[in-house]
Amino acid sequence: MSLRILHHLLLPLCALSALLPFGSQALTIGTGPLNGVYYPTGGAICRVLNAGHALHGDSCTVQSTRGSMANLKALDKGDVQLALVQSDVLHHALHGTGPFSGQGANNELRSLFRLYQESLTLLAAPNSGITTLADIEGKRVYPGNNGAGEQITSQALMAAMGWQPGQFAAYQLKSDSEPLEGLCDGSLDAAFVVAGHPSLAVGDLISRCKVRLIPIEGEQIDRLLKQHPYYQRSRIAANLYPGQTTAINNIGMSAELVALASLPDPIVRTVRDTLLARVKQFSRLHPALSKVTPEQLQAHTELPLHAGMSDQPPAPLPLTPEQLTAEQLTPEPLTPAPSASEAVPTTEQVSAANGMTATLEAPSDATATSSAAVTTEATEVNPLPEEALEVAPELTAPTTEGESVAPSAAASTAPAPSAAVSTQLPQSASAATAPQEQAIQPASSAVTGETPQQDKTDTPPAPATSAATQLQP
Repeated sequence: MSLRILHHLLLPLCALSALLPFGSQALTIGTGPLNGVYYPTGGAICRVLNAGHALHGDSCTVQSTRGSMANLKALDKGDVQLALVQSDVLHHALHGTGPFSGQGANNELRSLFRLYQESLTLLAAPNSGITTLADIEGKRVYPGNNGAGEQITSQALMAAMGWQPGQFAAYQLKSDSEPLEGLCDGSLDAAFVVAGHPSLAVGDLISRCKVRLIPIEGEQIDRLLKQHPYYQRSRIAANLYPGQTTAINNIGMSAELVALASLPDPIVRTVRDTLLARVKQFSRLHPALSKVTPEQLQAHTELPLHAGMSDQPPAPLPLTPEQLTAEQLTPEPLTPAPSASEAVPTTEQVSAANGMTATLEAPSDATATSSAAVTTEATEVNPLPEEALEVAPELTAPTTEGESVAPSAAASTAPAPSAAVSTQLPQSASAATAPQEQAIQPASSAVTGETPQQDKTDTPPAPATSAATQLQP
């Protein structure tokens, strides 16, 4: 081949490479169960990052896991680059205490953002006779998912109450993959769950099985909060769930976005700058995020700050939320991905009807991965324009520890294996399975008892016929 021909072949390639960002990175975020809040929170982060892909070249996918503990394991193994973790779990990991006492202190963990407050929530079966925290002694009590941080928090509460495991009745779950169903089928009297509110899983149990929220309060709880500053007082706002007419006091902690110190600084700066530049859009992607502000995101945490977060953030990126167009936000159509058998206990689908009703579905395989499976809309949070909700993060089939696995027909709701999942669900898709419907009146301030102010100027209301769905620990 002559040099002249070679020159003509290479010139277009060189011109194309000059247009592409240098050092592009594919990021994966370890989140939580499909029907929790970590999963849609990770999806919201990915939507914002992927919307700016043309500027920075980085891409983002979401991986469903069992929660905080599984996320830290996946982070150490390199299976994920970012992880959502409870602040009390991070405290124990940082100091090598609690469940990490045999592993020593983890000095490589670094903080990026403090996202929102979540709370330890006590649920009681309708016929359990439980009305106060003290009533659970001697009952059949599920302490929480051992892959998440729920057990760490519930065990701290039980120690503060002076309870030992032998003081509770034994139980036999009818479904190990769906433990909270024990509140509905009679195999459990009470259960602990850590969740940001509103939680689709909690709302489903209350609506479908008449499960009740029990306050976590008293002198012992006051002492617990004084002894452990990573816990705070928290409450679920009144009227957030069906039949819940009063605020419910409980224990709160922060949901944090973390990484290892080895994650390159430029990548961390990209995440920081993109999220801060589009914080309004980000705050509208899930009710639990609606009070997010730049100041809150950058609030001090116990973990050391990642070096990529330490310099002064630059001016907002050229593409602010108000300037994003449908062409810039619409991705290629994606297909559902299969999931591993130990991913999550329950899959629920949500179809927004006039922005007020959450439709819930529990498929035959509760571990299947679907980005449309966990969505909730708040009546007190202005919806994004339809085009702003069309950026879909890719999803990776997880195992208990967040590892990707080969496709399995038994664990997938997808017709064919794929590495990505679309978050766009047609309105008619959920009608075929006749799922139950549940009115939800959430506000992102669910754990503080405050109602966020609506911003009626930045975001036009979504059309009544739109069924754009969001992702939904």
